[in-house]
Amino acid sequence: MKNIFLSCLLIFLIKSLSIAQITATDYTLNDCAGNPHHLFAELDEGKVMVISFVMPCLSCIGPTIASSDDVANFEISHPGRVIYIISDDNGTTPCSTLSSWVSTNGISNAITVSNTALNMSQYDGNGIGMPKIVVLGGAAHKVYFNENNDQNSHQLNEAINEALGTASINCIENINPDINLYPNPASKSVTLEYNFDYTEEFSIVLYNLIGEKLITVIPEKQFEVKYITQINTEMFSNGIYFIKLNSKTFSKVIQFAISQ
Repeated sequence: MKNIFLSCLLIFLIKSLSIAQITATDYTLNDCAGNPHHLFAELDEGKVMVISFVMPCLSCIGPTIASSDDVANFEISHPGRVIYIISDDNGTTPCSTLSSWVSTNGISNAITVSNTALNMSQYDGNGIGMPKIVVLGGAAHKVYFNENNDQNSHQLNEAINEALGTASINCIENINPDINLYPNPASKSVTLEYNFDYTEEFSIVLYNLIGEKLITVIPEKQFEVKYITQINTEMFSNGIYFIKLNSKTFSKVIQFAISQ
């Protein structure tokens, strides 16, 4: 137990040091589409802001797309609460240039901002890098994540969950089961094969692209490690869908297509 406590304390200290700045810098501005934003007011409403600061630049593309994908997954579990913002690092790049860069790289869920009221130097306590990705949330307007030059999906998702208030206070092992989904695209049915090393109750939920819940399956608890679940999809139209596996300690979203 002592070793577990020390491990959790070490993780907490490392995370605290990596964040450096612990309070967000407020702003009031219009985004590139002309919509008004007041950071502290939106955080007080329970929203979480994930901001990627870019030049824009070539090295920014991969981490920014990966962050966009991570935020998109939260639209199913927490619709409208996790907001993705792509901001010019200094707030001086023309909105037309920034918006074109975002569109060219296929990022469709981002609010674009180029305004000096929001700039990377406000979060340079952890150094300057490109891109810089920060997570802001809570009534205390806290900085939950501040990383440079790269993107770690596990750490980013952990920070977003913590900002949403859904993170466990216990130090538990990250569960990452082996999951296979086939065929993809599916037609009449889709099959999930997955391995778990525990037997707690979990659910499998099918969503459409706009987040509507279509099917929920609760597999029976079993001591065997390998599970196989088949979901009938022949009644659904062609398009993009999501399957979410969810338990008290684990959540994963998988995207697939239906093509009849």
